[in-house]
Amino acid sequence: MNNWQIDLFTGLDTSTNMQDVLDATLKIVKPFGFDYVGWRTELPLPMSAKKTLALNTAEDHALEKTANGGYDDAPVPTHCSRSMDPISWLGTTEDWLFKAIPDTMEEYYSWGRFGGWAQSLVESKSIYSMFWVDTSNPIQKADIDNIYYEMQWISTAVLSRMNQVRTKSNITLSLREKEILRWTGDGKTADQISQILSLSQSTVNFHLRNAMTKLDAPNKTAAVVRAIYLGLLH
Repeated sequence: MNNWQIDLFTGLDTSTNMQDVLDATLKIVKPFGFDYVGWRTELPLPMSAKKTLALNTAEDHALEKTANGGYDDAPVPTHCSRSMDPISWLGTTEDWLFKAIPDTMEEYYSWGRFGGWAQSLVESKSIYSMFWVDTSNPIQKADIDNIYYEMQWISTAVLSRMNQVRTKSNITLSLREKEILRWTGDGKTADQISQILSLSQSTVNFHLRNAMTKLDAPNKTAAVVRAIYLGLLH
């Protein structure tokens, strides 16, 4: 095992939250020519729609726009939502990835980004996580080809660790608790859920209270959010 692999494993193993994982990863990818790392996933909140959760080592407008779903239809997230094969791009106007979307390319350049790599982990039919790196200096295809193995290795390790950190929990919800939380996440009231599931309203509230207690949530909305973050409603 190479030194960078040992350093990566050590950094990931000692990371206790998702931002720590990215900070540890940044130290590893810098020698490979990358200056930023990021991660995003899509959460079913409300359950009938999707919400993007994004983290980055650079707090900028790109992160804010990503979190608000501004890049959901961009080429890289689109590719990563459909395939776990890596994708890379170059900081040139001839790059195939940006030819059809020149405005996005110009915006990308304005943030001082000139090339990168991304890979995803598909967790279910509707949920995927994506890890990416960017460079502040123009990068050539040969540069990426030369570190293909290393970047694929790093991406896989980081995505796996992010998933572990995000879903680490000993909490177990019953099937009924999950079902009621899903409907709650869709904005349904206890009365509406009782009609949908043919249960009494008191029974619905009973399961909601149990779920809130297990999740240490102050209210039903917090219970839904925490259950989603822990991967309990997938």
